Amino acid sequence: MRLSAQEIYDKLLNVDHILELEGQIKFFLGDVNIIVRQKDVVGNIMQEWLQGWLDARGIEYAPSENTQMPPDFFLNPDDRTKGLLEVKAFNRNGSPGFDIADLRMYASEIQEKPYMLDVDYLIFGYDMSDDGVVTIKDVWLKKVWQITRRMENYPINLQVKEGVIHKIRPGVWYSERVTDYAIFDCLEDFISAIEETTFKEPKLRSSVASTWLAVFQRNYKAWYGEELNVPRWNDIKDKYDLITDKKREKTRERLEVVTAQKEKIEARVLKYQQAIIESKTDKQKERAEQNLAKAMASLESALKKVADAQVQYDIWVNQ
Repeated sequence: MRLSAQEIYDKLLNVDHILELEGQIKFFLGDVNIIVRQKDVVGNIMQEWLQGWLDARGIEYAPSENTQMPPDFFLNPDDRTKGLLEVKAFNRNGSPGFDIADLRMYASEIQEKPYMLDVDYLIFGYDMSDDGVVTIKDVWLKKVWQITRRMENYPINLQVKEGVIHKIRPGVWYSERVTDYAIFDCLEDFISAIEETTFKEPKLRSSVASTWLAVFQRNYKAWYGEELNVPRWNDIKDKYDLITDKKREKTRERLEVVTAQKEKIEARVLKYQQAIIESKTDKQKERAEQNLAKAMASLESALKKVADAQVQYDIWVNQ
């Protein structure tokens, strides 16, 4: 039988109740067998497990021969432009660290074959106990723009080694406590980020960056019969930058705190100045002058803190 990615997802959750199952990874060599307790092994095995599950359930598919690019499975073997399924897995106790695709290969692939953007990502969040018992904590079915985000120096989250761009990496799509960069809202913004990144990747910048979007849009319209309205990256980048907003808020709060501290010290200065005027004895006047000197030193320090905080706040406000 043939099932869509959504039907496979529903069957895993609601028929086979995958979130209630337990498993182990065993390795046999000669007369020695062990239970594998290395958590990172699970991610690599889940794709093979799903293939076995498809076989056991009599679900039609064709495996992909290209291991470098999505998808892993074609759920419609007669039409390999539809029913595209990619399998990913990660340790649910950490952040998703799997690769999505090589940037250069992926940019070329979706430009020439825009239907590759329809790949469904079936993602397993697993756990392994100290005894090697594997459980699935979460399962998601997502499109690529629903699991990716920008980063500080690039429009899309990337694996960068010694300044060289390699793989596209996911963001944290399942948490409401994201504190750095937001997941993309839509396909159009994802494409905008990909296009902008082609200008930041040296090999793409020198070869295809200037025409990448035009070629993509032409092929997209030819395939889907409609244009994709892709915004310019500079027009949308700020809405995905949560760090800047938080830093701006922190600098504002810092400015308010040091300003309040300065005002308290100014009040003390006035108090000691008045005390000098109202002193009835030399001892009272000497004590008031000593307190005033300390307050003036504190005020000088407070004024510097306010000035520094104001400069930092102005920088963030004007970004």
